[in-house]
Amino acid sequence: MTSSNSSNVMRFLQQENRRLQEENERLREKVSALRGYMNALRDLQRAATAITAKEDPLPLLNEILYAALTVTDSSAGSLLLRDPETDELVFVVVHSEQNIRLEGYRMDGKTGVVGWAATHKQPVIVNNPRQDWRFSSLIDQAFNFETRNLVALPLVAGGRVLGVLEMLNKFSGEDYTEGDLNLLGLLGLIAATALDAMESQSAD
Repeated sequence: MTSSNSSNVMRFLQQENRRLQEENERLREKVSALRGYMNALRDLQRAATAITAKEDPLPLLNEILYAALTVTDSSAGSLLLRDPETDELVFVVVHSEQNIRLEGYRMDGKTGVVGWAATHKQPVIVNNPRQDWRFSSLIDQAFNFETRNLVALPLVAGGRVLGVLEMLNKFSGEDYTEGDLNLLGLLGLIAATALDAMESQSAD
């Protein structure tokens, strides 16, 4: 083997070693983040099962939304509750980089992607909203916002839709995936459990 070939091999091995070290570091970070997520899930689950009808659910819902934003790498998100008397969806907790004040805003329960998710009791991923017939631009126009992609998860308990958890606009610019939806589903289950427990206690 010539000295030139030997140098090329050494450079390749060094580059490959650095790549593997970087990949291992990324995997360690992912494992650490996943452990943190699981710990947060346990804490939220305990809080959800212990909540009573006399308590204000907003702090817990706020924590759930924050966790959802973190695990899905989303720049904005909302938790909407369904008003059974009017069949409207009401924004109760909202987080966004633009600090949009949507709390209390009501929309028809069948409007947009969140309305579709609530009506059909099915989660949905929309990565090209302006090419999807279910998407409504009403909120974007009213609040000077741009939805680039989104995922909506209905909060269902006892066969009833209690609300919708919605994430928008990944920081990375990438599409939402089934993996995002699976992580979101665990948080949605906790939110639905807490809301259902409060409604049941209020009815007693």
